[in-house]
Amino acid sequence: MTETKQRSLLERLVGRPLPWLVWMFAVLAGVWIVLAIAEPSGQHTFMAVTWTILAAVQIGSAYYARRQERNHVQNTDRDIETH
Repeated sequence: MTETKQRSLLERLVGRPLPWLVWMFAVLAGVWIVLAIAEPSGQHTFMAVTWTILAAVQIGSAYYARRQERNHVQNTDRDIETH
């Protein structure tokens, strides 16, 4: 790893979250939920649960990455003001 910063476990498992990918996971989860309600079957229910979990992980990853970036910027600004 040539980066000077360490990546979190979530970034290592999921990768850096991209906003369009997060929305795609959420839309796919929504489609499977609608299918599971419209035509209840084992496959539709399984896929709805699976995509919902994956979308939740993606949303959590994006939120965490955004919060880390915001904290990093605030800490950098604070360091610049003190010097």
